Amino acid sequence: MRDLILTHGFWAIAMVTAFFVGMGWQRSATADRQKSEIQNQASRGQFTLSAPSETGMTRTKSNRADSGESGPIPKLIQGTSFIEMGIDSLAAMSLKDPNQLKRRLAFSHLLSEMTSENAVQIREGLIAAGVGNRDSEWRDFNYAWGTIAGEAAFSGSLTMEKVDLYSVISGWASTDPTNAIAFLDQLPEKLAYGPGNKLKTDRLDLEKGVVAGLADRNRDEATKYVSKLLAEGRSDTSRLMETVANEVIRQEGSIGASNWAATLKDGPLKGSAMGEIAEGYARTDPASAAGWIEEFAAQDYATRAVAEVGKKWAEREPLAAVSWLEKLPEGQGQKAGLNSAFGDWEDRDPIAAGNYLLSMPNSPKRDSAIRGFAEGYAWQDPKTAIAWAKDIQDPTIRNESLKKVGFAYYRRKPEEAKTWLAESGLSSEAKADILNSQRRR
Repeated sequence: MRDLILTHGFWAIAMVTAFFVGMGWQRSATADRQKSEIQNQASRGQFTLSAPSETGMTRTKSNRADSGESGPIPKLIQGTSFIEMGIDSLAAMSLKDPNQLKRRLAFSHLLSEMTSENAVQIREGLIAAGVGNRDSEWRDFNYAWGTIAGEAAFSGSLTMEKVDLYSVISGWASTDPTNAIAFLDQLPEKLAYGPGNKLKTDRLDLEKGVVAGLADRNRDEATKYVSKLLAEGRSDTSRLMETVANEVIRQEGSIGASNWAATLKDGPLKGSAMGEIAEGYARTDPASAAGWIEEFAAQDYATRAVAEVGKKWAEREPLAAVSWLEKLPEGQGQKAGLNSAFGDWEDRDPIAAGNYLLSMPNSPKRDSAIRGFAEGYAWQDPKTAIAWAKDIQDPTIRNESLKKVGFAYYRRKPEEAKTWLAESGLSSEAKADILNSQRRR
């Protein structure tokens, strides 16, 4: 949920800001002088802007006072003549100016003047100024380039060393989804990153970019596209649906997104959206998130969402979280929730968590709770964790939990773990997996 929410938001802000920047804010320049400067800029390969009218640029002392122009921000804007700067200078200011407002204004101006003809020059200017792969300016530039130039931007990126195809195809899909999807459909279904792949990315990343662009445009279109892929038997649709959910969260917040998710068709895509929403919702208001998800707690597709709420609530109020989980209908959601809640509670207050486990009667949900406790506590006290894991009633779950505890034990105290393994009762295969775990790191 993370960087995707921020990937496209600045582009919309940039265009609004650029409107004000593009006005010039040059009080003393006349129309004739501006026209001459613009012609000189064009001859030097700089931007060609339309000169504001002299009437539009003239302000009286009263008007300046009324508009607050005497404040520090207007003075900052007035003191920076973006209209006289070339692409390279603006790119450098966007990334290097010590004042963050000037950096933002410069980048807004850069994007507002971007065309399919000068996009490559802007790109080169940003790279020369040291733009990083994770910088928002780099993502926003590539999104804007895809928006303006579509396939030409994507194809042009392939010839360059530094690329962000996710953002390019996302911008492309936001304005021309039909052709962006058609282009994607031509690629091998199992395209993977590696030698011989000139795209330098995998198909899933590009599909996520298309879905993000579709969601920027229309969330229903994005949902239909992901549903189509699910019907075709694609196995990665859950991650694509998370991309849609993140866009809805960005637009409407967790509560609005939770209302949207409730309207989706029951099934795995609804579960993926709910799980993604639940993570952030429960972090800010776990009780409210619990009230939302408990209606769906009996459904297998809501398993992850229930687990997310249980875990995040347990980080604040473990007893309240566990009490809520115990009242839910029995099912995978309740089990996963108790597992995640006790996996957090053991870290904060193992004595209280252990006492609660002792008060629970033997049941599948107690097995899940013990498993969460034991596997988490193994990193602090593996011997105590083993004792708890042995108390799990279901033999399959018990052995799985003992194996997981064994991994932690062997990482912490390998010689002690070897002695325990010899008498653990675990299968030869499980023992071998534990002993070989260090080699796989």
